Amino acid sequence: MIARLLNGLVAILGAVGFTQFPAFYQQYLQRLGGRLDQTRLDMDRLLADARAAGQSLEQHIQALRTSDLSEARQAGERELDRIDSAEALRNAYEALSLARPFERPTLFAQHFDPEVARNTLNAFEPAVPATPEALVYAATGMLIALLIWTGLARLGRGLARPTKGGSAGAEAG
Repeated sequence: MIARLLNGLVAILGAVGFTQFPAFYQQYLQRLGGRLDQTRLDMDRLLADARAAGQSLEQHIQALRTSDLSEARQAGERELDRIDSAEALRNAYEALSLARPFERPTLFAQHFDPEVARNTLNAFEPAVPATPEALVYAATGMLIALLIWTGLARLGRGLARPTKGGSAGAEAG
């Protein structure tokens, strides 16, 4: 009776745990989109600065990078890094937002941004989505949790069994 209760509890915990991925993914994607929006605003400001100086964006950044002022050179390097970052953010957002439900774990791993994930986790509010995707995650979570639980139980029973010719024979001698 207790074993069945524990199996049920493990199955429920696995299901609830795995259904958190779609919820976390959605919140991660929203946060990533916010970073992308901010990056676009920053790029618009940089482009406006370039136009005000009568330069293309490339010319403006090159002028900063070759300036006699170290602060301007550092700013040019930061802006060049920001452009690269904006491209990576755009690629990640597009890939993740267009991903089919069961492609998401793989694409999430490919485009994982530790800072975005950490900030998402800090603000994460668990949810149990009621979508077909979440139901598959729930079933997968149940199965994996029960497999792990069963494996640990078998391992525990195996360790608890006395071995043949083990310590009992040694005490008799």
